[in-house]
Formats: sequence, C-alpha cells, structure tokens
Amino acid sequence: MMRDNARHASKIQVEKSYSALQRELPVGPSTGDSRRGESDSGESDSGGMQVTQSKLVPSYADCVADVLSASSDPVNMEALLAYVQRQRPVGKDARNAIYRAVKQIYQAVPVAQGQYGWLTHLLQGSFFRHPLSSEEAAKGYLMLDELEHAVFFPQFFQTQRPENRRLSIELYGGETVSAEASIENKTWSLALGAAFVEWVEEQGGQGQDDIIIYVKDAGRGEYLVRLQPIEARDENAIRNRGIHLALAAEGIVTSSRRSKKSISPAELAALLIGQGLFRESVPADDLHLALHKYSLLQFIEGDGYSAAAMNGASGGVFTDIGLRENARFADDRFLIDERPFLGTAALDEMADEDGADGVDGEDCPAYEMYIENMRQFGEGKVLSHNDFHLLEAELETLIQLEQEFGYLLTDQQKRRDDLADLLFIDPESLRNEDGADDGDYDEPFGRMN
Repeated sequence: MMRDNARHASKIQVEKSYSALQRELPVGPSTGDSRRGESDSGESDSGGMQVTQSKLVPSYADCVADVLSASSDPVNMEALLAYVQRQRPVGKDARNAIYRAVKQIYQAVPVAQGQYGWLTHLLQGSFFRHPLSSEEAAKGYLMLDELEHAVFFPQFFQTQRPENRRLSIELYGGETVSAEASIENKTWSLALGAAFVEWVEEQGGQGQDDIIIYVKDAGRGEYLVRLQPIEARDENAIRNRGIHLALAAEGIVTSSRRSKKSISPAELAALLIGQGLFRESVPADDLHLALHKYSLLQFIEGDGYSAAAMNGASGGVFTDIGLRENARFADDRFLIDERPFLGTAALDEMADEDGADGVDGEDCPAYEMYIENMRQFGEGKVLSHNDFHLLEAELETLIQLEQEFGYLLTDQQKRRDDLADLLFIDPESLRNEDGADDGDYDEPFGRMN
C-alpha cells in the first residue's frame, strides 16, 4: 500500500509539472526552427540548435553540439577547444565560452571533470523501471516522468516542442511495435497501441507490475521492454539501487546550490544518466519515488529538487535517509558497498575546510578557470566561489542591458570593463551571439540559471 501511495504521489507531481509545461508549448514546430541532419527517427545530429548566425561563423553552441553529437564517446575540453578553433575565430575567453555553450545544450552532459558526453549516446545500454498502472495496461500507453521522457525523446527538453520521432519498441517475447509521443490525462506519454495491450495480457500482466525498459540504440530509436511481475521484484537490489540514486542526486543538487536554489527533474535526470547510474539490469524504482523514499531533497512545484531540507543535517551513517524510510530500513542499511556514508553536512564541512583559503568550487569549471588565471596573471585577494558568481551575474546583467538598449551609461561601461578584468571574462563571450530569442533556452534546463 505504501508503495502504491508513493507511486501515485509521484505521478501526481509529474502530471502537474507536465500540465504546466504543456500549456507553454506551441501547437506545432516553429517555422523558424532550423534543424540540421535530421534522421528518420527524428533525432537531430547537431542537437536541434537554432542556426541564425552566418553560415560562415557557427556559434559556440553549434560547434559543441556538432562535435558531441558526432562522438559516441565523451569528449574532453581540449578536443572541444581544438574543434571550435577550426570552425570559427576564438578569443582569449574561448574556454569559458565553451562552458557556457555546454550549459545551453540539454544533451551536452558532464560525465567527469572536463569531459562531456551526448545524452543520446550515454543512454546506450541503460535500464529503467516503470510502474505499470491498470489504465496503462488496458489502453496501451506509458505515462512518462521526466527521466523516461528524456530516455525516449532525448531532444525534447532542448526544443520543448513535440517531436516527429517514431520509436521501435521490442516487446520481449512478442512483436516489435512502432510508438510515438502522445498526451494522456494531461501527461506526456508513449503510445504503444493495441499490440501492447495484447502483449501484457499474454504475459499475465496487471497493474502494479513493472515494465523494465532497455535502451538498445537511442539514436535509432530502438528499445526493448519486458514485463516483471510484482512478485518477481528483487526488493533488496531495488532498494540499494534507489539509495545509490538518491545519494548521487543529493550530491548533484548540493554541489550546485551555491549558484542556484534548485535543479529541474529533467536536468537532474540527464546528470544522473551521465554518471552511469542506470547500467544495472535491476534498476531502481522510478526517479520521483526513489528520491521521495531515500533522499532528503525537497521537490518544489514549478522549480525542481532543492537541498534546502538538508541544511543543518547531522552526520552519521545513512542517518538522514533513515528518517525518510523509518522502519523500512533493516539493520543492513549501514552498509552499502562496505563504505560508510558521513552525511552531506559532514561532506560540506570538509569541503569548506578544504576551501578555507578562498579556493573552493572545485566542481565549477568557470571558477576553476578564474583560479588558474589568478595564479598566472592576477593580483590581490582571490574571490570566493560565491563572490565570483555574484559578480559574474552582475556582468551578465550589464551585457544584457547593453544588448537590450543598445548602449550603457558611462559608469555602467566602466563597471562592465572593471568586472571583466577582475573575473578574466571576455564580455563578448556573454553576448547572445546567435541573436536568438532567449526563450529558445528557457526551462526546463536549470543549467541556464
């Protein structure tokens, strides 16, 4: 019963957020949306980025999308920089310009320090668990949460538009069917049709069973699904996968909370995929349910997941997560891969101690670049990570005002130049070089914040 209630609550949250998103969507693709390299499955080889700049000078975002989408393996910063230099003129702030371009592209996912992969490629060989409802089984569709939506339609959260992407879904032990996106109960769904209904009946499936999704080739739109009866669930393995997923999510959210208050579920899903959290053949429960059960992250309607509830949490071995699960945790909750967990508060304290000299933010490429420039060329006191991003935001605001009004006042011009010198940021790298409407990069990425 508790499992059913948690699943129902998860779907309620997804329906609300997707309903709000649906109201913001245009009824069809924009006539100004220029795509390159569309495949038969609807996947854009260059990430579906709008191309409004001169054909002779591609934008940083276009260059980054081109190289990442063309590589099945992650690409490091040096390779990205080398490619961009061959495609367009670059300034002294080229690295930061590339970092900013990465933040604009939903499918550009950090996988390690200074390495980035393309979401479509990163999905290869991953497993996901979907809780099947009686209505889904009877009507032949799967209602998608943000993670599942990114799995089947990796480009959706970049364009925020419906895709003409048809998928090939192999029903394990049955036929292969064609599927496409649809809307059911005001929720984005995967329409599988009558063949799926018949397959579930033949498998003896019913509501509360699970559908295991395996990504064969996301670029080609090829997937396999199999039905797992509720009686066949390996609860211990599923719980452990859920705990690992929750800890990874907490790490992602807490590492970014200095620069933004929350992370959208869609962005969090991409970052978790980038960490390889879905390679096990026994996947965790669906994302919202796993985070609800095992993490202290707070879901804020319209914003995403926040670490606000974790402030002041004490250390201990899984103590905080245990508060969420209460008696559902057995005594063996203290051992996961035989490594004790100190708690996020204790980890933050250690990070603060490491950064006591002002050189913190080791997980922030932009700040790392600032530190490197300070070591080579700078004078005076090093800015803290927080102070750097505050001043960076002020510089971005001045650039935006200059673009909007066409000029700045004398004092504003001086402030802009002083900030650029202080932060080692080329103001040109902050300009909207494509001339595109900022709405092209609206939520749900939260990386833009």
